[in-house]
Amino acid sequence: MTPFRPGPARDGSSTPGWAAPGGLSSAPSPVPKPTVAALIPLSLLEALRNLDTPVEDGMDELAEEIVVRRLGLSPTVAAQIQRYRQTAERGGTIDLDEVLSVIRLVGRRPDAPLVFADAGRRAARYAARTRGRSSRTLARMSSKGLARRITLRNVARLARTIFDGELNSNPPGVEFKMATPLSIVALQGGEACLFYGSAYLELLRVLTGFEGALLHQSCRSRGDEACLWRTAPAEVYE
Repeated sequence: MTPFRPGPARDGSSTPGWAAPGGLSSAPSPVPKPTVAALIPLSLLEALRNLDTPVEDGMDELAEEIVVRRLGLSPTVAAQIQRYRQTAERGGTIDLDEVLSVIRLVGRRPDAPLVFADAGRRAARYAARTRGRSSRTLARMSSKGLARRITLRNVARLARTIFDGELNSNPPGVEFKMATPLSIVALQGGEACLFYGSAYLELLRVLTGFEGALLHQSCRSRGDEACLWRTAPAEVYE
């Protein structure tokens, strides 16, 4: 039988502890670092690259100069996109701190709203394409009322598992709530919240056929308790 031997405590003092066979002392399991779905930083960098890509207008010399200057077309961003894509295809995640750095990188750009909006739509389409196939098939085979419930459940699941948001359906509208979105953790001014608003709206559009707007009615950056988005039906003009 292996005897008890004194082992170091967290405060550095010596306390009795169990010694594992072979002379290895036991230690507390490391706390896993928080992670984020890889498709989120992937979408952000893809949107950045998309906006930095020159338009094909025959001005080849100017295009080459733009490529040199623009971050989205750099080899570093290309390598990161490839790494994130490979991880996303496996359903993997990226360390939280790294994702926050990507959000802050985008937030420093003068065209940040365009990048966040494009990235949100991309992330939603990735999520819907890779995680929502079976539910969409079932919804197509169901009655209209049941199909709506199925698709909304699918939106709620993706909002929770991918974006860490909570969906509440209060007819005739739908709302998404986030207590502490990464957009606020990264940029306290709330400018990155456009990413989530675009993502949730795109999820509704792709999976439920929703036509309308998603209003950012409450925001942590304004002192509200949570970020809240609510649907608004499309206006009909006669």
